[in-house]
Amino acid sequence: MKEYSKIEDIFADGIFTPYETLVVWAKRGKGKSAFAAFLQTEFMKPAMASISLDKAKEKCEKLKRAGIYIEPPRDHLVFNDTFCEDYRYPGRIAYEIKATDIGIPNKIHRVKQLIPFSQIFLEEIQDLFDSHLGAPPTFVTKSFELGRHNGLFICMTLQRPIRLHKDIRDLATFVEIVQMSVVTNKYGKILKTVWLCNIIYDNANLEAYLQSKDDAYVDLKVKFAFKGNIFNCYDPEFFALAFYSGNNTEELKLTKSQRIDFTPESIQSFEQNHCIDIPETYRGKMLKSTKSKKKDGDNDD
Repeated sequence: MKEYSKIEDIFADGIFTPYETLVVWAKRGKGKSAFAAFLQTEFMKPAMASISLDKAKEKCEKLKRAGIYIEPPRDHLVFNDTFCEDYRYPGRIAYEIKATDIGIPNKIHRVKQLIPFSQIFLEEIQDLFDSHLGAPPTFVTKSFELGRHNGLFICMTLQRPIRLHKDIRDLATFVEIVQMSVVTNKYGKILKTVWLCNIIYDNANLEAYLQSKDDAYVDLKVKFAFKGNIFNCYDPEFFALAFYSGNNTEELKLTKSQRIDFTPESIQSFEQNHCIDIPETYRGKMLKSTKSKKKDGDNDD
């Protein structure tokens, strides 16, 4: 199995193209974010960045003639909603973007101008395009449909690809991280990170593969490699703050577990901590009293 460590070779062999919508998935800890960081560092390296920048400048000159002024940065065109830097080239850090910035300009939701030939990386997007919530609006799906016309490379990671709405899946190429491993020297220093991946080019094959786990639906089995320590290029703890945001002032109170001793106090403790009825708020629903207060507040002059 051929090992790919350069994005130029990936493109040359048609594994995927520079203007792709890529969905990278795996279970927790399998290396999705690390793989996304590998691709970002490849796009940020000077040789590849200069190609994208030259194309972007040419397109932006055409846009100026239409009265649209977009000025590309000088170093690279990699954007993400987390963090990534290529320590091999000091100062090469991805630019910030929000997933909700992406879309065709419309009258409902404000989106940002996207620099032509950018590479956009979005992490854990299952909630954004959740199939349970219905189809994404047209101004979103249209941006994926027309992304190639603007030279965009969009890479999204998630744990369960079936959660992604079909309107997005139908436009994507899929990379399953089957295994991630590292190569170290005798002192434990990481010399290389390797990902064994399945590539699936069609949503119908993806759905069949997820149902059967039959490799007959896999188009390619590919090995990718980053030479160096990829874990120095991104922040594995980036989403840890999600557990504390909005709750950072609450004091942590600890109570030790207790045996059941069939006393009134024990029964009361059981009822409080092991209820059978799941609170509506845990299902994401607002309490009726809260809804009434909010409605009354909205009617206040």
